[in-house]
Amino acid sequence: MRNFSSIGQWPMEMVCDTPVPYYEVGVSCGLPGEMGELPPEMVLLPSMLTRGRQVFIVNAEGDSMTGVGIYSGDALLIESTQRVHCGEVVMASIDGEELLKVYYVDDCGRHWLLPANDKYQPCELTADMNVRFCGRMVCNLSAPHVSVSHCGEVIRRFKAEQEQHQPDQYELLAKAVAQCDHLFWASSAWAVAYGVMRDCCNGTDNMNEFERRVQLMQLPTGFDHRCTNGTIQRTVSNHPYMRKSVDKWAANGAAQRELVLLQQLRELLQV
Repeated sequence: MRNFSSIGQWPMEMVCDTPVPYYEVGVSCGLPGEMGELPPEMVLLPSMLTRGRQVFIVNAEGDSMTGVGIYSGDALLIESTQRVHCGEVVMASIDGEELLKVYYVDDCGRHWLLPANDKYQPCELTADMNVRFCGRMVCNLSAPHVSVSHCGEVIRRFKAEQEQHQPDQYELLAKAVAQCDHLFWASSAWAVAYGVMRDCCNGTDNMNEFERRVQLMQLPTGFDHRCTNGTIQRTVSNHPYMRKSVDKWAANGAAQRELVLLQQLRELLQV
């Protein structure tokens, strides 16, 4: 059984009397890496560190957490739990691969894993990911004097960057259209998008300005139905219900394909 002194330097009065599993594999601080199924070595730690919690030790790997004093090769004490809190350094599994990041929930309720190195991008946790929290970091055994229990500076910088670039309505619309491009049956379908922006997103642009902005949007290369000049005006003129609020379209004769696209865009734009 390995003695604790081989991992970090702690005051001599701290008696190493509690065995803790030590997995000599790297948990990624960059790209995710497999933890593996290696049988753990046991390491003696002071009971005042473990405090009766279910804990284990892994090695950090990579450089994305250097901003909070975690370097590649550092031995990290992890509490095994799925209950993690905003601002903690957590070990998470994404699609079966483990990584170490700062956990953060923003003001809109979105969940993020944040790096502590500007070389790396934040990762938003979305419904299509298979995410499981494996634990939260108790301390860095290789640098016990460094406190990373709360990563306020990492979160503050992330929030500042988010505030500097809040996507406008047309950026959000471009993403929504790219996700439901299969529902665009012709260029006239843009009249549906115009109705959603006008009635659900507090859009103030007239039809001509909307068409101009839409023509500047970045859409998938294979998108077949680009918006052309005058398309929306002609479409609305031929479909009087489109002059009404989109909530009244179904009761005033809108086609099913228009209603399907309308609902999909509203869901994607979260309006």
